[in-house]
Amino acid sequence: MAKDPTDCSTVDFIAPGLHVTCGQVLMDRQRHIAIVAKKGRTCAHLVRVKSGVLKLTRHTAKELVEEWSDADYPFERAITKLLELGKQHGITDAARLALEEMLRTGREPTQQRLFG
Repeated sequence: MAKDPTDCSTVDFIAPGLHVTCGQVLMDRQRHIAIVAKKGRTCAHLVRVKSGVLKLTRHTAKELVEEWSDADYPFERAITKLLELGKQHGITDAARLALEEMLRTGREPTQQRLFG
């Protein structure tokens, strides 16, 4: 049974989880790619193009679920593509440092799914 949004007497015991890994390539509805640069307990930082410039932006778990999906795009290709876009259109220092760190360390290993 779904929780009534107007019911303030119940408590949610399960906090929304963040199911992304560092280095994961995501795509939005406009088919723009982004890479997860940092991951916290409740939010993730993406390197993406925003307002024509490559930036590091913060997104909550809810925003990630609503706006982004997993992209079938190779990690190495996404990094080089974003670095090229940064050279052409501009890149913030935070985004550049995050991409350079990911180039140096590689992407975080992902666990294989147990069920289809």
